[in-house]
Amino acid sequence: MAIRYYDEALLNKIKDWVKDPNMHILGTNESTRLFQMESEKNDDKPLTLPLIALSRDPNMTIISTQRKALTYDGGHLGMDGQYSMLLNAIPIQINYQLDIYTRYFAEADEYVRNFIFNFINYPKLSITIPYNNANVEHDSTVLLESNVTDNSDIPERLISGQFTRMTIRLTIDDAWLFSVPFMDNWRTEDVEFKG
Repeated sequence: MAIRYYDEALLNKIKDWVKDPNMHILGTNESTRLFQMESEKNDDKPLTLPLIALSRDPNMTIISTQRKALTYDGGHLGMDGQYSMLLNAIPIQINYQLDIYTRYFAEADEYVRNFIFNFINYPKLSITIPYNNANVEHDSTVLLESNVTDNSDIPERLISGQFTRMTIRLTIDDAWLFSVPFMDNWRTEDVEFKG
């Protein structure tokens, strides 16, 4: 699937916004086993905070499951002699969770404030569709869900006040699964019409 291009673009967008050199930022593949992985890397030493973890919901929503012209005969990208390339697409929705772990609430509160302003003011997310070297640019919009949750009471905490965890939910509801197949070009030789 092509969801990974959205994962990478969103992670890079978040990394561009974070200026703290001490901040650890984990992508969707790294966040799955966050505490196990960090514990293994650090030889069972405590996690180093602050830390941001981006995770994607395991379910993806296919917005339209019906066959349409866009799914099999989409946009034509151009010809290269014998072949043409098509850009076929199926609309999907992808949901993400952005967890901010800090030692103190005030620090998490600052990160959340900055992320809210950035996602509201700069929601554009650009991906490059690499299939068959097409390298087509596509823009989507990252939508910020209205609830921000303080999850500081999660079971991973050994004692109260050990760290703060704030969660921001994000949605991309104008994402697409893309396919860029080649199509044979047909040529007609000189044809004469007699009338």
